[in-house]
Amino acid sequence: MQTVTQLLAQPRSPSRDDQLYLAAVALFKAIEASEAPVESRDMLARALHEVALGGHANAWVDYGRCLWNGWGVPRDRDAAIAAYKRAAELGSDYGAYLTAYNLYWTFRKYDDAYAYAQKALAGDDPDGAVRYLLGLMAYNGRGQPKDVARSLALHLEAAKRGNADAYFELFVYAMQGIGERNKALFYLKQAGQRDQPRACANLGALYATGQLSGIEKNLSESIHWYKRAADLGIGRAAAALGVMATRGEGMAKDPDAAEAYFDRAEDLGFELDEYLRANGVTRRK
Repeated sequence: MQTVTQLLAQPRSPSRDDQLYLAAVALFKAIEASEAPVESRDMLARALHEVALGGHANAWVDYGRCLWNGWGVPRDRDAAIAAYKRAAELGSDYGAYLTAYNLYWTFRKYDDAYAYAQKALAGDDPDGAVRYLLGLMAYNGRGQPKDVARSLALHLEAAKRGNADAYFELFVYAMQGIGERNKALFYLKQAGQRDQPRACANLGALYATGQLSGIEKNLSESIHWYKRAADLGIGRAAAALGVMATRGEGMAKDPDAAEAYFDRAEDLGFELDEYLRANGVTRRK
């Protein structure tokens, strides 16, 4: 395969652009694997933009990611959205989804987010992400009138596609009496097995107490799920492990391990002091 530099020096043609896109993807993977210097991101962004200008939808998506994250170009999220929209105009369902997702979560432009999510829904939606997003919109009445029944139906469809977030929402709904209450534990476990962070944390808490029908108190299982949740970025789970290490619950008392867990919780942005006071635990100074 020719290098990105060699291909950029060639005149534009469909064949050149296809090869350049493949070379850019390979360069990105090399950067991620530390097999190419981070400074190569400048060349990566230039290559993706060049291919995108030739009408390549996937290149617009990837160039949008460069703009969103500041990879090789100044960080510009408005320009990133414009790139995702261009990809959608060229027929990219994923470009439409990224537009909808970021308009919803970052820009809070719910009507526009809904329009692009509907556009993305025309695709296969293999992982259920589009249906999950539309389910959130339906539940919260954003971009469309509030419709809990439609939200439930969309989350069920997303879960059938293996979407972990949808499984967790179905658990929350079931606990609120929306949908099938007797499937709450099934939904939670399905989400946890797919490494949904909040699901893992909830399983840790439930195994610590046994306060849900179908789950018996099991501190070993609690520790297992709390560790998974902490690894996935849930600060409360790390704090819970610190309390367990302090008290010797499910593990030997280990002040050093407890401090490491507490430090991890704080690193994850968790408000630790109030949590420790509520649990009657004092940190070692």
